[in-house]
Amino acid sequence: MKIKLSLFNLCLLAYLVPTFQGFSQIQRKTAVSIIDEKFYINGKPTYENKVWANSDGKEYSIDGLLFNARMVQGIFDDLNEKTKGQWAYPDTREWDPDRNTDEFIQAMPAWKAHGLKGFTLNLQGGCPFGYCNDFPWDNSAFNPDGTLRNSFMERTARILDSADDLEMVVILGLFYFGEDQNLTDDNAVKNAVKHAINWVLDKGYTNVIIEINNECSVAAYDHEILKCERVHELIHLAKSIQREGRSLYVSTSLAGGHVPTDNIVAASDFILIHGNGVQDQKRITEISEEIRRKNVYSPKPLVNNEDDIPWRNPDQGWEEKGNNFVASVQSYTGWGFFDFRLPEENELYNQGYQSIPVNWQLSSERKRDFFELLAKITGYEGTPKLELKFSKEIGKSIGVEIDKAVTDLVVQRFELIINNKVVAAFSEIPKNIPTNTLEKEFLPSTHWVKVRLLYSLKGQKITVESPYYKNPWWPYGG
Repeated sequence: MKIKLSLFNLCLLAYLVPTFQGFSQIQRKTAVSIIDEKFYINGKPTYENKVWANSDGKEYSIDGLLFNARMVQGIFDDLNEKTKGQWAYPDTREWDPDRNTDEFIQAMPAWKAHGLKGFTLNLQGGCPFGYCNDFPWDNSAFNPDGTLRNSFMERTARILDSADDLEMVVILGLFYFGEDQNLTDDNAVKNAVKHAINWVLDKGYTNVIIEINNECSVAAYDHEILKCERVHELIHLAKSIQREGRSLYVSTSLAGGHVPTDNIVAASDFILIHGNGVQDQKRITEISEEIRRKNVYSPKPLVNNEDDIPWRNPDQGWEEKGNNFVASVQSYTGWGFFDFRLPEENELYNQGYQSIPVNWQLSSERKRDFFELLAKITGYEGTPKLELKFSKEIGKSIGVEIDKAVTDLVVQRFELIINNKVVAAFSEIPKNIPTNTLEKEFLPSTHWVKVRLLYSLKGQKITVESPYYKNPWWPYGG
């Protein structure tokens, strides 16, 4: 929300009930604002007064940065009957868009517990395989004329409500180059911008900033107005929509390694960068420097909101130096984790945050590697890691391992889940779970097993899960 008021008034924004005509009467908890190069939440800079002391002995300010993750598939659905069957969950063999959103929301507090302040959600999602050449599915919150599809927006509202409650910022993307062809023409695109921005304002959301489209430099866009040369028209259109002087912060992104063009830098309220494809972490720093040297640049935040290189480049990884994440911090630029299943990981449900269906928990090694480095940089405590140890016989118990005790953790419930069904629950974390009474739960030839810990920490309810184990007693029942 664009606000040019005193800092005192900024601090009050989170507690004001929108009462203007057409506004939601729901009181919002979280207000994002921008002053020069910093993001503020409820009148205070993100990571206020925090510095990160790297292993190189230097200190880097993170005050005002926006660390984020690309979680664009939180409202995913496929309206193409010919393709939707491929997104079925492995444990139920059915696709369920509401389950996808429910599990997204369930995982959000754990993300925040590691220091994540924001995430990107897209009304047209992203490639369900990470990178795609063809896009036969129909995953769009827009009808062909630019009006909104209610089912998609209902799921969007659920996520935005939860982010508001958690004091998290949502970078809400509108268009994706694999879906824009479903809009009839440029007028439909403009109409979609109007409907989406009005929807956010009418709902009274104050924790949302806008990314017009993902990577306007990609040639696959069907509509000229969504390409770099003209996308500033949509930025200005979105910024012009107001309620009693209130408007949203707006930007757009280019493909990995591209420096935003002058028209985009001048029009945007914050600058989005993508790092995927940038193999040399020094280039990340150079991109930020090039943007700041532009004649059209005035102080505004820089945010990388898509980068997969640290985990795809074996020379980078997740140490405290030598990767794109660290280089962004060193150049005072926010950074965003992009994770998906590689082709050889196609059957590995625990991997990836963009590949459908998604396990939204910290369910893989690289998810946890990112979040643990994030927690180290931001000074957050993080969450426990759960692992299971299986005997070779179904009648034996399951061993439960937890990597650390979180200070002041209060266990609410501990659950054993088989094929998406809670089959046993405990009031404390058991060291072993007896399975001799659960044989009927393993009758299917394929079975999936995990545990879930629900706990509270300093008043915040958090859910963490073990990885989801496929056929841990194979070939039992096979």
